[in-house]
Amino acid sequence: MNDRNAKQMIEIKGFNDFPISQDELTGLADRAALEEHLDSLCGSYAQSDFDDRLQFAILCIDLDGFKNFNDRYGRAEGDTLLKLVADRLQACLRKNDVVYRMGGDEFAIVLLQVTPNEVASVADRIIGSVSQPYDLGGAEPVAISVTIGAALAPRDGDTPESLLWCGDAALYIAKKAGKGVYRRYSERRSS
Repeated sequence: MNDRNAKQMIEIKGFNDFPISQDELTGLADRAALEEHLDSLCGSYAQSDFDDRLQFAILCIDLDGFKNFNDRYGRAEGDTLLKLVADRLQACLRKNDVVYRMGGDEFAIVLLQVTPNEVASVADRIIGSVSQPYDLGGAEPVAISVTIGAALAPRDGDTPESLLWCGDAALYIAKKAGKGVYRRYSERRSS
């Protein structure tokens, strides 16, 4: 994705008031852009009435075994894989959702106006899509999976910091359960 495409994506999604900061490798919005987006969302939701349909969610996503992949295939192949994963993540989203690269093999997604069931459905779609083999031009396709933790606002937090903390906590619980797993923070609390 080039700068022009990223700007169009953000403008289409109603974020043209924000400076666009991008990850150089994937062209996705970066951590700084996520923090600005969450600040804006939390601020606007704090001034409005909620119902379950108007929740938004943060998905914290980690590639399973990416360090081993990089060690085995090299950094150039790892970078190629990250770009392909970024493309697949974007293909799994609805029109108003946004994917961010946090750094390394970590991504985040903001899902707007979702129910808990819709969050689970998107997470399942991501896990299925990303785990399909990738043709990197080698003798055989390679595979990688993702683990996802989610937090919903306002249920799990009403500040960017609390939402990211809850998403990371859910990701940690998901990783303990295995590869290719999704967990929501409030599910973690109730179990």
